[in-house]
Amino acid sequence: MAKLDGKVAIVTGGSSGMGRAIAIGLAKEGAKVVCCDLNEGANQQGYEADLQKTTGEIIRANGGAATFCQADISDPAAVEGVFKTAMKTFGRIDILINCAGYWAPFRTFAEESEELWLKMAAVNTLGTARMSREAIRQFLRQTHDEKWGSRGRIVNISSCAAVCGFPGEVAYSATKASVNHMSRAGALDHAKDYININCVAPGVVATGMARGNFENNEIVQTMKKATPWPRLGNVDDIAAITVFLCLPESQWITGQIIPVDGGLTIGVSP
Repeated sequence: MAKLDGKVAIVTGGSSGMGRAIAIGLAKEGAKVVCCDLNEGANQQGYEADLQKTTGEIIRANGGAATFCQADISDPAAVEGVFKTAMKTFGRIDILINCAGYWAPFRTFAEESEELWLKMAAVNTLGTARMSREAIRQFLRQTHDEKWGSRGRIVNISSCAAVCGFPGEVAYSATKASVNHMSRAGALDHAKDYININCVAPGVVATGMARGNFENNEIVQTMKKATPWPRLGNVDDIAAITVFLCLPESQWITGQIIPVDGGLTIGVSP
């Protein structure tokens, strides 16, 4: 029996990149998955070998259960729709992965616009908070699963930029830092309810959203120099720890920010 048999997971940003890998990883452990994103199809700039297939198609082809729900998490009505779809389709919600996020190409603080800040906050901070609150409300309606060790699990995806300063992405760094602290404070509120809230902070990972950086040799060399490990990251690095945070073995972990960054946030690389 898979470790997440009978569990239902919502994964935002589930069509591409890290969200896609996480959704597939959860399904391999037996979870039924609701993939949420702006589009069902994968970002064609991504590095996946099977971009012509949707996340749901891959999960179902491997014997799992998945459905897609189009949603912009900055829209409260869309968020409500995600949870209605999940409950109507699968009857419960056990796991929320907040992977959807907004990023813009590098620019200095002075060059960042009011519009950029509003968009970053609407998706990265308020959207994550909105999804989390709705999930917790549903978790509280469900009983504590003693074998699993929880009533519900939330894993937020922030960034190494939330841990240390990076030039050219002040708004992004600030909103991702808010996700880190949201995870800590939320975990304190709901530990008594057997609800785990943790956060994974990725380093430099090859995704469709980041392809522009990976095609710029100067940026790549800077990122490699900043990363002590001999390679940059891939989506499976992030999916592995995120799935672990949903398994029975991690039931006593809550309120933690886990950097998965090849050592980038340790300190100055030699």
